[in-house]
Amino acid sequence: MPFVTVKYLMTFSQITGKKSEKVEIEEGDTIENLLKLLYIRYGRKFKKLVEQDFENRSVIFAVNGESKDLSSCLYDGDEVLISYPVGGG
Repeated sequence: MPFVTVKYLMTFSQITGKKSEKVEIEEGDTIENLLKLLYIRYGRKFKKLVEQDFENRSVIFAVNGESKDLSSCLYDGDEVLISYPVGGG
């Protein structure tokens, strides 16, 4: 089965208690499919944070370093980052 590495930054790391983990996916799954798995694993608080912040455009998903939307397909070995945008000064 294919696996992706999910990296959590900021509040997402606090909720999951992890900085990263390997997650088994189905071939051709999207970021949205991955999130459904993570919602089951980490519960309502995680889901609410992602959905609320995504609507406000303050949560980002990056796959292999590139910003992606929820319909983007994932492949074995991909690295998925869930975070807030980081600004510089």
